[in-house]
Amino acid sequence: MTGLDGKKGAGDCAFFVCFCLFLIPNSGNHMPTCFVIQPFDSGKFDKRFDDVYAPAIAAAELEPYRVDRDPGVEIPIESIEEGIRNAAVCLADITTDNPNVWYELGFAFASGRPVVMVCSTERTNGKYPFDIQHRTVIGYKTDSSSDFDELKHALTTRIKAFLNKSEALRQLAETDQIAPTQGLTQTELMVLAIVAGDTALPGDVTTLYTLKAESERAGLTSIGFSLAFRRLVAKDLVEVMEAWDENRDEIYKTTRLTDEGWKWVDSNESLFVLKKPSFEDLEKDIPF
Repeated sequence: MTGLDGKKGAGDCAFFVCFCLFLIPNSGNHMPTCFVIQPFDSGKFDKRFDDVYAPAIAAAELEPYRVDRDPGVEIPIESIEEGIRNAAVCLADITTDNPNVWYELGFAFASGRPVVMVCSTERTNGKYPFDIQHRTVIGYKTDSSSDFDELKHALTTRIKAFLNKSEALRQLAETDQIAPTQGLTQTELMVLAIVAGDTALPGDVTTLYTLKAESERAGLTSIGFSLAFRRLVAKDLVEVMEAWDENRDEIYKTTRLTDEGWKWVDSNESLFVLKKPSFEDLEKDIPF
């Protein structure tokens, strides 16, 4: 960011440095990481990491990280928590009810990290714990190599979507505009961007729970999200619907952009960040 004189201010540099530190883990590796949460079994899950997860993560231009494979780790629990906090994205396999997996997953959510969850058809009874039932989980089969190819593609796509959204929201939050833009405040614009990013295909919806969590992770307070969302509903740019949860036998709330909402986004495309910068571009802008 630059001032009217074209020079970077100290506050701008400090923000940029903080953002770079968010991307670059403390291990000294100059590539953002994806912290992998899964059982360590010297068997099928380790093979899944090597054959599926690591290649899928690398295809999204992140470094796959497992704490048990880091020779520099001295105190595992501290390294786990630090690795999760420093990760750009976390990947969690919740196929089994492994206590370490659930602890690390909970810590990732509490730390505000974006999490991609996967679960195979091997999971007993196929039900998820209450806290994640309304979150997106990528299911996968293990019958043939094509199943794992599909999983790799789905993982890379999902991770890239998280990275693109994080960059878009970061740049949106950096803007200096206070006055409404094309009739929307910056908080309304941010919430609208999150809904649009989560509902790319016709008929797609996102849960209100997920939307609120992502908005707060992007920097909004709970009241800030509530005000922005209510205004978007009043302006007929988003709509609220009900969906049925078969596992819990209850109704929950979902949301998506209305046709008018998509028309607004299309007409104001220039307000949204459509492409994330490469890591090389970020390195060029580091002020030291």
